[in-house]
Amino acid sequence: IEFLNEASVMKEFNCHHVVRLLGVVSQGQPTLVIMELMTRGDLKSYLRSLRSKEQGSSSQSLPPLKKMIQMAGEIADGMAYLNANKFVHRDLAARNCMVAEDFTVKIGDFGMTRDIYETDYYRKGGKGLLPVRWMSPESLKDGVFTTNSDVWSFGVVLWEIATLAEQPYQGMSNEQVLRFVMEGGL
Repeated sequence: IEFLNEASVMKEFNCHHVVRLLGVVSQGQPTLVIMELMTRGDLKSYLRSLRSKEQGSSSQSLPPLKKMIQMAGEIADGMAYLNANKFVHRDLAARNCMVAEDFTVKIGDFGMTRDIYETDYYRKGGKGLLPVRWMSPESLKDGVFTTNSDVWSFGVVLWEIATLAEQPYQGMSNEQVLRFVMEGGL
């Protein structure tokens, strides 16, 4: 029922940089979510496709800095809209931003799907899966999610854009990242 309440709020969102929720079919199983079509998929996969082209061909160039800044600005605009509507995303990451046909980036995935990038999540103390590499210290410590924790996650997304979706804290296990961030590491 919490999901349906959240969906009814999301259906009212009207921002060019937030993926539109068109409807929910709750009769039968599974519950179906109908979202705006984002033909270029998630930002993480899109950025990685640019990286593989860069490594495989010297004629292909990285996106210009202007385009990377534009992506960041579009995400910031979407997050500002969510904040203005008192909505905390709790899982902002490149994998949860979507790319439209015209390369516009929009905030998506409000906790509805998780299995595509399951290795990006960590189960702490037998609880649900947590995206520790994108979580603020206070969220890791207390399980509290606020606009401030979304800002922390946005900083990690900026890093993902700059590195064409390298894994944050590369070379560290999720458990090591958890300890590192909680002990004040960036």
